[in-house]
Amino acid sequence: MNDLIRSAIAAEAEERVDSRTVLAELHKRKARKPFGLIIGVATLTVAAAAAAVIIPTAAKKTDASPAELQPPKAENVLLIGTDDANHADALVFARFEPDGSASVISLPRDIFAESSADKINSLYLGGPRMLTNEIQHLTGAPVDHFAAVKMSEFGKIATAVGGVEVCLNKAMKEPYSGVDLPAGRQTLAGDQALAFLRQRHGLLNGDLDRTKRHQAFLAGLAAKITKDNAPALARVIGGSIEVDEGWDVLAFASRFQGPVKIKTATLPVGEMITRASVFGFAPDPAQAKQFVEKQFGGGEATQSGCVN
Repeated sequence: MNDLIRSAIAAEAEERVDSRTVLAELHKRKARKPFGLIIGVATLTVAAAAAAVIIPTAAKKTDASPAELQPPKAENVLLIGTDDANHADALVFARFEPDGSASVISLPRDIFAESSADKINSLYLGGPRMLTNEIQHLTGAPVDHFAAVKMSEFGKIATAVGGVEVCLNKAMKEPYSGVDLPAGRQTLAGDQALAFLRQRHGLLNGDLDRTKRHQAFLAGLAAKITKDNAPALARVIGGSIEVDEGWDVLAFASRFQGPVKIKTATLPVGEMITRASVFGFAPDPAQAKQFVEKQFGGGEATQSGCVN
């Protein structure tokens, strides 16, 4: 199913097929076991995953008649990024509205799970369902679908759209990530885009500051996706994007007609605690549920212009 979706995305981007034919073929195929997400990433999966579901329609509008199209509905999508050890080092919960706008909430990876002694970033090792169940419990919101893409693609993704604009509060040079960037607004592509997303050492608030970078990069990437660069972007990520088996990606993409309006925020975390000598944030489901309900219902974004 995922191979078929990737082929469909690439074909749509190159305008080789009628979208109705693709959708019909998707529905004819038998799904394997649900939640076929086999991935490897380390940071901002939301950007590439959002791009992956946007590009089919940004590249080529469907010519199906209105009677043949189901009206889109709001859907909640969990976007997951894993490192080489298959930990979910980037977790983003996004609500996509029928008009294509999105409310995006970054979930700090160091929150301890209530269902186990592990942090939420370790739950993916037990499979997508284990992670999804925990996120639903924590936020009180249903997870309709999943998407993920390999971290190694992010430099290529930024290059494919002509670079992504970000803004740094101060110059950064740090050996672990390889970041070497001046202060102020700049357009990133290739290795420096990847380094910008990976840096955690040298940031005052560590992973929480990196999360804000993810959001800034996402907003910049979403603003650059157009019908002109969508085919190149599709070719870059078509072989690495993975989605759950029940997701009709092309039908989902029917709401998008170009750059996406995105509102970003970060889930508030509880106090820092230790479990088995490991530091992490205490889960606070009551606070999380209230926050997610507000954000998905139209709350204000917390992202600022420049980031650390």
